[in-house]
Order: sequence, then structure tokens, then C-alpha cells
Amino acid sequence: MKQFDLQPGAVLLLGVFLFVLQPEEMLVLFLAASVHELGHLLMLWMLDIPVSGLTLAMTGPVLNCEHAAFWHEDLLAALSGPAAGFLLWGCTSSVWPLLGEISLFLSLLNLLPILPLDGGRALSAVLRHPLGETVSDRICAALSLLLCGVMLSGGILAAASGYGITFAVFAGWMAVLACQAHGIVVK
Repeated sequence: MKQFDLQPGAVLLLGVFLFVLQPEEMLVLFLAASVHELGHLLMLWMLDIPVSGLTLAMTGPVLNCEHAAFWHEDLLAALSGPAAGFLLWGCTSSVWPLLGEISLFLSLLNLLPILPLDGGRALSAVLRHPLGETVSDRICAALSLLLCGVMLSGGILAAASGYGITFAVFAGWMAVLACQAHGIVVK
């Protein structure tokens, strides 16, 4: 890999994790995220798609590479990270339950059809095949923002009903990520 980029959002995310997680949970999160990214890296290598760098962003680690030549290769590259996470969950849930649970959570979270998550990238690849890149991008942007709005509304309602603010904060974080992925500046 040629380039490493550390974005301010990654430092913020790390700070939040250091504040709310125990050391063992941090280790497990790091292991699960590493296996997830190794799944992507292995698939990109198998598809002969060069990786130009690694960015640590507000979403976590992101491998920098070009779109694949074919839509199904982008689909495979997007889904390979969650697939590696599901494999890790299956292999470790009985021996190291915390690792299995966090890996499962990361995989499910990444499958949400919200850009820039893997589910959003997979949906974009599938839609790009019949509809073209411009229409696919517009549909994914609208769906991402709609889902984030619904999640944020649900989180606010849950907080108002006494269930705490965790879901609202998570939904707000997802909304910021979706806006950033679509070039909408959030200040």
C-alpha cells in the first residue's frame, strides 16, 4: 500500500471508543475490524484490483481502490468484509463469545444499505448494472438519507420515551456519514 491517511473523524471515533469500552472490548473490536478489512483485501487481491492506501475515517478503516471493471466485482468486494465477519462469528462465538458478538454486530451494521457502508456500496453496485452510475448514485443517496432520517426520528422518540440517547446518537452519526458520502458538508 502506498498511502495512509488519518482523518479527524477517526480520532474522534477512537476517543469515543476509549471512553466507553474496556481494554478487552477495544482489543476485540480491533480484531473484528481487522478480519473485516482482511476479507475485503483478500477479495480485492483475488479480483486483481490494486489497493492504493488505507484511510482511517469516522467509519473506521477504509481501503482505497478504484471501482472494479464489472459491477459484480464491486458487489463481491463490498460483501467480502461482512462475509469475513460472519465467518469469524461462526468460528469464535463458542470459544470467545465477545469476539463473535462484536464481529456479528459489525457485519450486520456494515450491511445497512447506507453509503459509505458495505451494504450501501453493494446496493450501488447492483443498481449501477441496469441503471447506470448517475441514477444509481441518486437512488443510493436518497435511500441513505431516508434511512438515516427514519433511524434518527426513532432514536429521538426512544430518547423522549426514556430509553436513553444511544440510538439517537448512533443514527446522527450514520446521518453525518451518509451526508459526507454524498458530498453534503455537515458543520
